[in-house]
Amino acid sequence: MRTPHSLQMLGLFTAILMSTPSYSATVSEQWRKPPILPVLNPVFYNQEHFLEDISLVECELTNEKNSLCFKLKVKSNPVPNGPFCPETIHDIGGVYPYDGETNPGLRVLKRDLFEDMEKDGYDIVDDDGNIRFVMLKAGEPPNMDPDLAYCIEVEPDNTLQLTYFIPAFPRFASSPTPMEDAAHIVGLSLIGMPINGLPPSVANGIPGAPTGAGSMPALDACGGHINEGFYHSHIFPETINEIFADNQISEVRCESVFPKGPGDLIGFAMDGFPIYTPLAVNGTVPQDLDDCGGHFGPTAHYPFGTYHYHSSLENEVNIPRCLSGVIAENQLVVEESL
Repeated sequence: MRTPHSLQMLGLFTAILMSTPSYSATVSEQWRKPPILPVLNPVFYNQEHFLEDISLVECELTNEKNSLCFKLKVKSNPVPNGPFCPETIHDIGGVYPYDGETNPGLRVLKRDLFEDMEKDGYDIVDDDGNIRFVMLKAGEPPNMDPDLAYCIEVEPDNTLQLTYFIPAFPRFASSPTPMEDAAHIVGLSLIGMPINGLPPSVANGIPGAPTGAGSMPALDACGGHINEGFYHSHIFPETINEIFADNQISEVRCESVFPKGPGDLIGFAMDGFPIYTPLAVNGTVPQDLDDCGGHFGPTAHYPFGTYHYHSSLENEVNIPRCLSGVIAENQLVVEESL
């Protein structure tokens, strides 16, 4: 339950943001200046999976400037997840973006993928047709043979509490921040689900893992998995069913996250700018997107225009490949509940 003070603050932000432009495009490049009002609006969030009200706190940005950030504290595993790894070659698990030589692309974890992996030299199926599998647990060293490939899962830890810090007044960085690593944080969806960078390459191996090429940390049908105890997505679950349809994938479907259509808001990036679905509200393809998949323009939530990202139409892993804005120095704090 929000306190009266929080309700007053959120109501004020709503009234201001829906009636006054945060950026102006009347002067060339004027929209690149920092906004005079917060861009992230807490009332856009469904706080069912939040552990406390969204609040404003002081923070330091990566450009060493002091600013205000929104503090968003969420559960570690907000939605039902899995299945991930299938037990045998006859079963069906989740999905993964396969980058081996044979039939690369977003693949369902089933027989034809594993046969392609074996053809590519990755020993992931044993002599009895079982998928080589390992469950990673906190504090326990993994038992993995570096000459074999594995389907990997991580044990969830529901005692964890995740606190994200997102700048209230987004400003553009001198250079974009790449999202090419799975540990990079893209943003937080409107249901409080973290969105992370590109998942590890199968062909190149998982950085730091005691196994060679061919292993994969399996994703479920919503494009997410558990790592370090908490669930996060690498593909936007709000649009993943459209990706399945485009790739003639019918064996799996994301059921845990409500799908979104043209012009819908998915969440906010860690630099404070909004993230939208691939198409504009009128169903057209956004024009003039930069290398990060962003541009300036009006949306249903920001009718006077704001810089915002779109999930990719071209990439199956459809997250922004970089963030244009400055992010908080400490983006995420993970702690155990008392």
